[in-house]
Amino acid sequence: MSRQVVPGPGAIRVGRFIGRLGVVSIPAVEVGLDLDQRVVRRHVAKLEAAGWLARAPWVWGEGSVVWLTGAGIEGAGLGGVRPIKSPPAPTIIHHGVLVGWSAARLEHRGRLWKSGRELAVEHERWAIRARCERGHTELLPDLAVWLKASAPPVAVIAESGGRREDRQKMILEGWRDAVVSGRYGAVRYDCSSQSVTHWISRLAKKVRLTSPAFVAAMQLSAEEIVALPPAAASVNELPVTEPQPSVPAALPRHEPVQIAPVPVPKPPHAVQMQLPEPSSAPKPETPDAAAERERLYREIRGIPEPTPRRRWRR
Repeated sequence: MSRQVVPGPGAIRVGRFIGRLGVVSIPAVEVGLDLDQRVVRRHVAKLEAAGWLARAPWVWGEGSVVWLTGAGIEGAGLGGVRPIKSPPAPTIIHHGVLVGWSAARLEHRGRLWKSGRELAVEHERWAIRARCERGHTELLPDLAVWLKASAPPVAVIAESGGRREDRQKMILEGWRDAVVSGRYGAVRYDCSSQSVTHWISRLAKKVRLTSPAFVAAMQLSAEEIVALPPAAASVNELPVTEPQPSVPAALPRHEPVQIAPVPVPKPPHAVQMQLPEPSSAPKPETPDAAAERERLYREIRGIPEPTPRRRWRR
């Protein structure tokens, strides 16, 4: 009779990180939880032996991908989060791996975050409305991160560039309206390549979604994430600044405040305008002056003098 495997606290911690994201690569779990590779593999093996976890091979050099089963979701204390359909489709795996590295960065830095699967439990609270070909649809971010406790969360979206340009513009318009309404403080796109980063930035500019409410950056590698200082400002994070009310300097109580009267300027003197005298009516031109004017005109223009016409004789 085989002994039943009961995952310990360390394995449950690993399982919770996996269950929150859905599908995630083992290297992202190692970086996010700051655990040694052998430790993570040992915990994954225990979860798999208990029937809480399933795995599949992934791209060579990037490790396996793992996800929790229904029993694993309940055992990890993630009631309400829907389990992944096993086995997941290749598109779901590809997107989940990209999201997993974003979550590893946030977890490594000690940020407070929730996955889109956790936000779906309160769908009406976190979903945004965006246009689509059928009218309207509702979207959730892949991750929501709180950079400040008093500020709305930042929506983090993993993008691999597989959508049509017109559809992506409608999605960006939805996130722009979500930032304007105050549901989300800003939007960050973690892109799979540099070309996708330029593409998303260009479309965001067309829909008037710009910094500081928007940033698009290429997904960081494992080495770059490990080099980030925990819970500290970094150029790789999206800054969210809140306008602070201006506070006037406090005046000493023992000094009275004297308000000097503001002098009222005197009205300017009225300026009397002198109108020009009406010109006299022009004098009629005499026949001699008209003839002289005609002679000068012909002389300037080079017109010969008219010859007198001969009278007709019978």
